[in-house]
Amino acid sequence: MAMPMGVLGRVTGAFASFAPGSMPLMSRRSYRWELTSVCFLPMAVTCVEANVISVIAKKAFDASDFAIATLAAAPAMANITSVLWTRIIRGRDRVRVVNVMQVCTLLCVVAIAVAPFNDAGKLVMIASTLLARVFLTGIITARSDIWRANYPRAARARVTGKLTVVAALVVGLTALLIGASMDAAENDRADGFRVIYLGAAALGLFGVWAFSRVRWRGGPAVTRLERVPRADNRRALSGGASDMLRVLRDDRTYRDFMSAQFVLGLPNLAAIPIFVIALVDTFGRTYTESLLLTQVIPLALPILTIPLWARLLDRMHIVRFRVYHSWFFVFANLLMGVGLLSETMWVVYVSRVVLGVAYGGGMLAWNLGHHDFAKRDLATIYMGIHVTLTGVRGAVAPFLGAMLYAGFAFSAAGVGFSMPGLGSWTFIVCAAVSVVGALMFLRLHRRLGAAAHGAPKDA
Repeated sequence: MAMPMGVLGRVTGAFASFAPGSMPLMSRRSYRWELTSVCFLPMAVTCVEANVISVIAKKAFDASDFAIATLAAAPAMANITSVLWTRIIRGRDRVRVVNVMQVCTLLCVVAIAVAPFNDAGKLVMIASTLLARVFLTGIITARSDIWRANYPRAARARVTGKLTVVAALVVGLTALLIGASMDAAENDRADGFRVIYLGAAALGLFGVWAFSRVRWRGGPAVTRLERVPRADNRRALSGGASDMLRVLRDDRTYRDFMSAQFVLGLPNLAAIPIFVIALVDTFGRTYTESLLLTQVIPLALPILTIPLWARLLDRMHIVRFRVYHSWFFVFANLLMGVGLLSETMWVVYVSRVVLGVAYGGGMLAWNLGHHDFAKRDLATIYMGIHVTLTGVRGAVAPFLGAMLYAGFAFSAAGVGFSMPGLGSWTFIVCAAVSVVGALMFLRLHRRLGAAAHGAPKDA
């Protein structure tokens, strides 16, 4: 049966909307090379994604729950290093900095690929994952300035949304490929992931080359300003912890926004390791289905929803956007709790679909939200604050989630304390904390009033 012309036109239009010619004229060259890069580099990023590496560690390496929590915490925990990266990149070409960190990330993926199935291999896997996430944090911090300069505010969410969609598609397909290669073996301890990891690192080199062709508009002027000694130029902040604290002290609105963001993100990070643990231990799913639930579905849905979220974000302030968006995380955590408590797999699948919708908006808001508060010359510092606070909650939330799920006991000075595990009820606790975060965004929106309705102009 032939496809209706209306449907064919919409499909063709959807593909055409990713073409560089559909972008603003001054953004096309950078977008073309970034689009090429995200067709290859995310394959390597998949290899150190928390949900992917955690499943491999649990099933193939028989890693402990603490190790799983560490791997789940790695992406967010590494963000603490944003304070360091903010200082390092100031006065340097952001494209060159990103290239160096991309190569370092690929080397970490290679190290994981050759890690043996023993205790030393577990340490190599965990250390390489943590180190790779540190380099990816530097990439995010530096890339923020590139996106700010190359893509205008009115189209920034749409442009970066398309890049995110392509990256999510590559990550999802790579995760399925890893799962299929592992399931092809007769037991859980399979070597199939090694070939995929090495191939991803090799193809990632082409992505590194493509990104090296990106031009950072106005970059030379920015780096010259940043290199001026602070005694002669008060605007040339170093980007260190003291400058971040100064921004938080002086900008009450951004401080309140970060507080709400912290509370909303805490349960989302706490849920990552306990979902992997519950899925493998309780349901005993295959590699492919485990990765489908942990990684593919939550990243496949953004492919469909990011364009919708992008249109919404382009028209409104990030605070107002979060007022609507936050509730998707609330419902996702609630449904995960219901599905696991009732051991109803279809509810678990629905919860991951809702989480994927939430991730679609979250990816855009996480990368772009700080621009609605920061002046152009302070964008890196504002992003550094945001990324660093994400790292702080990343260093706490996954371990807290694992402790609440499994229970814990400790004693000090002759005084003991223990708490039984909440099991799947932990997701209900996560949902309750998510509600608090959503209400904090609502309160901030009401305080800002009309200022939080329209999309702000670039400074």
